[in-house]
Amino acid sequence: MLIWSSFLELLRVSLFALAHVCGGSLGGGILVLSLIIRVALLPLTLRLAIRARELELARRRLQPKVDALRKRYASPVDQMIATRELYAANGIDAAPKGTLLGTLLQLPVATGVYQTIASVATRVIRFLWVKDLSRPDALVASVAAGLAGAAVMAGPTSPTSRTAAGLAAVVTFLFAWRVSAGVGLYWLASNAVGVVQSLLVRRASSKQIA
Repeated sequence: MLIWSSFLELLRVSLFALAHVCGGSLGGGILVLSLIIRVALLPLTLRLAIRARELELARRRLQPKVDALRKRYASPVDQMIATRELYAANGIDAAPKGTLLGTLLQLPVATGVYQTIASVATRVIRFLWVKDLSRPDALVASVAAGLAGAAVMAGPTSPTSRTAAGLAAVVTFLFAWRVSAGVGLYWLASNAVGVVQSLLVRRASSKQIA
């Protein structure tokens, strides 16, 4: 608990220091802190995203064989076992390597930033068009949702890209609309970096296919 409390206090002090640099703007401090944290995590999240894409491509190449196994075996259990053996024979893991470790590293950081922003965005503070950072803002939620959808569309294309982008946008908007605009700014900044990450993954994927 002491380590966690110290981490939250460090984030809080950093947030107010950045707000001071931004001319006393708490909203500006939230945006800058969110961008710094998200960019700092980018090497990790980008690596995981590229591995996930590689796994998807490997599974897609084996899809004809998977379809053949489904026709061969009537039992869903037998299908699952045969598919797992096929993947193992081709060196395909159930999940991208490092996914669990990457999640364990990201979760406390994201949770800490979220808690810090939520705790300070409780007063009536104006930022740009937002009249009150302590209340939800439709435009902040809309921009965050748009960036969430754009992050999906900016990545490698797939048959379900449009559906996934729409779902990401709707879920993000519903979430951002229920929280304070201060927290919404955090999601906005995070999703903006997510767009950059998706473009980098798309570029890496194009090189692999070429």
